[in-house]
Amino acid sequence: MPALPSAVRKSSRLPAKRPGPEGGPRDRNRRANLQRLCDAGLELFLSEGTAAVTIDQIVTRAGMAKGNFYRYVADKAELVASIMEPVTTDVTAALDHCGHALRRARPDQIASIYLQLATDLSTAVARHSSRVLLYLQEARAPAGSTRGAIHALADQLTARAIALTEIARDHGLIRDVDPRISALSVVGSVEAILFTYLRGHVLTGPVPKVIAELVEIILRGIRT
Repeated sequence: MPALPSAVRKSSRLPAKRPGPEGGPRDRNRRANLQRLCDAGLELFLSEGTAAVTIDQIVTRAGMAKGNFYRYVADKAELVASIMEPVTTDVTAALDHCGHALRRARPDQIASIYLQLATDLSTAVARHSSRVLLYLQEARAPAGSTRGAIHALADQLTARAIALTEIARDHGLIRDVDPRISALSVVGSVEAILFTYLRGHVLTGPVPKVIAELVEIILRGIRT
């Protein structure tokens, strides 16, 4: 698995000097305050975008003094990274599992492997729906330090999708397609569907069913 980009690795920052032992009252208080900042930031970022929201707005929404913001994160970019970390963790685990399964698979197992990936990703979407919506909202916005973790996750998703397609092709599980075109088509379709779904437009029904139908459509075109 490729190393995670630095913007993702440094997420969920806690103060370098820990006030009290891990798991103790002060440690729990620190984590609770970081969560308050994440919750306030996420709500504001979804409504106004990461670039437009100010630190003053975040601490006001969180009910904290501005000085406390810098006790837990260095800047808005690091707060965004902290917000996105659970999504990155779950998505990476799902992609890792799929990659391991494809390397050992027979051609008749590919559908079940990709459907399992769809299930795992659907679980991540259900668990972190607001964070996923923020990712979808900001991933194609112009580059900037505030969106560093989001763009890093987007780059990772593209690279991993291409790598999974290459594994399937090289093992004879799918026909000889261009991995870049196939992977980008899948990623683009899934993200478009999820964005529509999470905004409550047009699509209804559980996420796993929606994604499973998309997987079946894709497999019809790339099976050997």
